[in-house]
Amino acid sequence: MSRRKNETTIENCALFAERMERVKTVTLTNTQVQLAEFLGVRQSSVSDAKRRCSIPSEWLLTILSRTNVNPAWILNGDSEMKFRTPNNEPGTIVNVKELRQSIEAEVREELDNLHAEDLIHRLEAMGLHVQVCPTSATSEKQAEDKAA
Repeated sequence: MSRRKNETTIENCALFAERMERVKTVTLTNTQVQLAEFLGVRQSSVSDAKRRCSIPSEWLLTILSRTNVNPAWILNGDSEMKFRTPNNEPGTIVNVKELRQSIEAEVREELDNLHAEDLIHRLEAMGLHVQVCPTSATSEKQAEDKAA
């Protein structure tokens, strides 16, 4: 093995050791067996990663989903450890699609419960120009009123 390649391998293994310390910190594990249980892999997979001096990307995703720890923090140690919520507080990962659906449902329900006059007033208060078009039921009623 060339001297340069040997130096690179030593550097990679030193980085790996630092990364594994961060992994053990966030997973609250001390042994390969405990880490394997946390990750849902066999202990031999942890040994293989150690031998290769490489953390599999699947582990980073598992840690992210279970602890909300930023994979970049595990790899580099210099970014935010945890992702932040919309309130900029450490917390769980937000499923944007579910959050959007929830907000849309709330807005639909609120709009369904508003009377037309209230809705028009709110839209105008937002600076929107509102033009009211009669519905077919309104047009029929007006036609009946004229005929009477």
